[in-house]
Amino acid sequence: MYLFDTDYVINLVRGDRGAINLAKKIEKEMIYRAISIVTVHEYLLGVYFSHWRNEKKLEKMLEKAESELMRFDIIPYDYKIAKKTAEIMAYLRREGRIIGLADVIIAATALVNQLKLVTRNTKHFSQIPNLKITTY
Repeated sequence: MYLFDTDYVINLVRGDRGAINLAKKIEKEMIYRAISIVTVHEYLLGVYFSHWRNEKKLEKMLEKAESELMRFDIIPYDYKIAKKTAEIMAYLRREGRIIGLADVIIAATALVNQLKLVTRNTKHFSQIPNLKITTY
């Protein structure tokens, strides 16, 4: 059971070999796959930033993005995730480490839902205790 970070989703859409191979393996094995609502936000923000000057292209790319995001179960930000996020942020600050809020929310989502996080960003995510990470 996996939670995919935003970079994975972007890499998958861009045709990254490692991301595609993992997607095929997971699909074949019919393993649960999810993303955080934060990943939805970050991905759509990228679409808006990339195509804001061309309304027709933006509309087309938003439809494509929605289709791509629907491959995953989307986990909302709730009280349990907010509480775990606060706990992680406090721990990291006490340790003198700084990780962006979006990444901490994604990690908290994985922890609360007992999912392995799929990412290449091991520099940030490996600092979070008990987070199981899979790379591709």
